Amino acid sequence: MEILQELLESLKIDLPVTAEVVGSHLIAVASQRLGLAAHLHSQGQSDAVVSEQGVGTLIGRRARDLAYWVLEDHWVRAGIGMAALNSVLEIDYQALLEVNAKQIIAERAIGKNLMVVGHFPFIGQLRSKVRNLWVMEKEPRSGDLSEEEGYQALAGADVVAITASCLINHTFDRIMANCKPGSFKIMLGPSTPLSTILLDCGLDVIGGALVEEESVVLRMVKNGAAFRQLKGVRTVVMTKDTL
Repeated sequence: MEILQELLESLKIDLPVTAEVVGSHLIAVASQRLGLAAHLHSQGQSDAVVSEQGVGTLIGRRARDLAYWVLEDHWVRAGIGMAALNSVLEIDYQALLEVNAKQIIAERAIGKNLMVVGHFPFIGQLRSKVRNLWVMEKEPRSGDLSEEEGYQALAGADVVAITASCLINHTFDRIMANCKPGSFKIMLGPSTPLSTILLDCGLDVIGGALVEEESVVLRMVKNGAAFRQLKGVRTVVMTKDTL
């Protein structure tokens, strides 16, 4: 979890939490801005948030303290930690580009071997354009590679699209360690911290979200919206090199 420690140590601002919502698909925590993270579900864990008083008492707590929950093994608490981290992370807005991460993947993967870590709605659109398409999942669906099969297959992938949820379930380091040298690696999803730290550790592109209408997004998260259904959110990317 070295990457998480680096992200946590980079936090310079600390503000109280002003709002928090744990929805069925997403988690939102507000401090400096509204930070988002995926709400991961595991067969081996209760969805109830394990804390002394429960999630409703997070308002008023320090966002940087909550961000350290991302180190925990309980995925809901880790998701709250990631949302808190994203709420207080310093972002270089000048480095952000309004480019569709899905389009970057589609262009980079034409005729190549593509590994997708996690499920994304656009996967089916890419199948006819690539040489091979593999989907790696911690809890695989029909046709997916298991986690262990995926780690082996990463050695043959030219392009790797990685869900930012791997930061929450703590698989990021192992995924990166198994990628083929020289492969193009992109992280995307609402959990993505928009930080150059991720680019420095080997990713070529990171794609995340900026919330522009906090009240709208809080309401939609509470009502169970998935990320692709959210209004009031702008998707952006940050790149290591020019696209």
